[in-house]
Amino acid sequence: MSSKISEKVYGVFINCIKSSKSQTETVEFLNDLLSPPEKTMLAKRVAIAFMLLENKYTYEEISNTLKISFGTIAKVNSAFALKGNGYKKIIGNFVLKKSIRNSLSEFLDLIKPSTRTLMGEVFLKPKIKSKLKREEPL
Repeated sequence: MSSKISEKVYGVFINCIKSSKSQTETVEFLNDLLSPPEKTMLAKRVAIAFMLLENKYTYEEISNTLKISFGTIAKVNSAFALKGNGYKKIIGNFVLKKSIRNSLSEFLDLIKPSTRTLMGEVFLKPKIKSKLKREEPL
């Protein structure tokens, strides 16, 4: 396909998404359009962007959590560094909205391993912390 045709096809795709009147309509359109692996791939890229934006996760933690390669993480990270205006605008605005920020926090809580090291500190889940606290001498 020539670049001119590719641009036109991509424009039609973007206009289809823009013309959606509701979230339900958008979801239905994307469910019809994308296969389950394609939806998963796109969702993982958005999750990578969130995790990179949080600036708290290593490539290894992101890779292990989302079951993706370092190359995929690097591709998203380079999009942030080199151009990334779309990521920054959409995901940045998404993070700034309070209700969405709560959803992001819930997502990050779900993906945290029970213990992880971050900047030299060990973060433990509350259940483990309370168990350790009970075992301390009086």
